[in-house]
Amino acid sequence: MPVTAPVPAPQPQLAGFLLSGDLARPAPLTVRDLRAWPQHEARVSFECATSGTQHHRFEGPLLHEVLCAAGPAFDPARRKDRLRFLIVVTGADGHHALLSWGEIDPDFGRAAVLLATRIDGTPLDGSGPQLVLPQDRCGARHISGITGIRVDGGYAGAAAA
Repeated sequence: MPVTAPVPAPQPQLAGFLLSGDLARPAPLTVRDLRAWPQHEARVSFECATSGTQHHRFEGPLLHEVLCAAGPAFDPARRKDRLRFLIVVTGADGHHALLSWGEIDPDFGRAAVLLATRIDGTPLDGSGPQLVLPQDRCGARHISGITGIRVDGGYAGAAAA
């Protein structure tokens, strides 16, 4: 009888997303990658149109820190250039959210927007990170299963600045 080698157990699939756009270091990232940044916690309540009020505890890095590490292409010669940048977040279900850099920048809106790696203590490795905006009353911008984050500095009105 032939001897067969044991088949290794399949590794769980890690959901990931592409960080792209006007960045010096665009990259594919996973939930595991996001855990390399300092993890912040947010207890959030928000209204959901389909299931009423939701209460959750999210953990993950700040979106601002992750994007800064990717090197946004701000023009240092232009005063307040970062304010023309937009951030588009796309989820696996096709939902999108649009944020401005000014919302998440500590010098302006200071919104502590998270890229959640855990919800209520449960890791999101398989489903992908979730965009969490603790300040939002409505949960519509809480994007689950992020598949892409694009940073875009091409706002047409920027030429007038």
